Amino acid sequence: MIPIPVLSLEAIFIMFAFYAATLAWLVWTLRIILSAKARRRLGPWRILVYAILAAMSCLTALYHYDLHQQAADFKMKFEPVLSENSFIGGIDMPAGTKLVVNAPYDFETFREAKFPHPVRISGTDALFAERYITTETDEEFSILDYTPLNIRLTGIGEGLENEWRCDATHPITLQTHSDGSVKAFESCMAAVGNRIENQPLPKGAEIIATDGTVYTDGFVASDRWLIYLPAGAELSVGNKTQFGGMIRLDAERRIITKPLR
Repeated sequence: MIPIPVLSLEAIFIMFAFYAATLAWLVWTLRIILSAKARRRLGPWRILVYAILAAMSCLTALYHYDLHQQAADFKMKFEPVLSENSFIGGIDMPAGTKLVVNAPYDFETFREAKFPHPVRISGTDALFAERYITTETDEEFSILDYTPLNIRLTGIGEGLENEWRCDATHPITLQTHSDGSVKAFESCMAAVGNRIENQPLPKGAEIIATDGTVYTDGFVASDRWLIYLPAGAELSVGNKTQFGGMIRLDAERRIITKPLR
């Protein structure tokens, strides 16, 4: 997004005066062109006022030209469009991809990528990718490096991630290595076709990978998946039917019904 400075009240009044002068000059110029009477009434003082308004109109035009140049320069630096196929952040990006980067001219620091057609990333046909990036700074808070932590993919149809069928029209989150390549599955919204212990997992359930619940004494529980069921969705848990809420699965994707420890 192009940064916009906060203007003081005085600056706003000055800008308003220049815009009003430009409008007055345009109206006066049209009258001079279209009316012989207006041309005859041009005396020395009217010509002086007309010249002042014309000068203010020129300054207004130069101001808008400068704004346009700044916007174009900003887009070129921070919102580039790829002119050719490129391998960036572990992704084969086609020509026409629109990027939003954190560092000027540095495509590897992109935080958003919009593809002109679906691009295969991991097991998902993505149209849009958004990365969460951390920055490394020195003692003077100058940025030294950018490191992506995860990438959120949105696309079409379904994605197959870690043997889960994910709804690609909602963000699918994947952990990434420091170079941007995919490291591991993190979370997604379930599509149709997932099964847990021989029963269908309701569409719309939120699937989250976990390394296990960690207790204060260092004990790590056996849960490896958290499943948040949609409100009102049914799933058999043990000898009961659960409506909505959360369930935990172990590494074999079996429902954990007993206390974690």
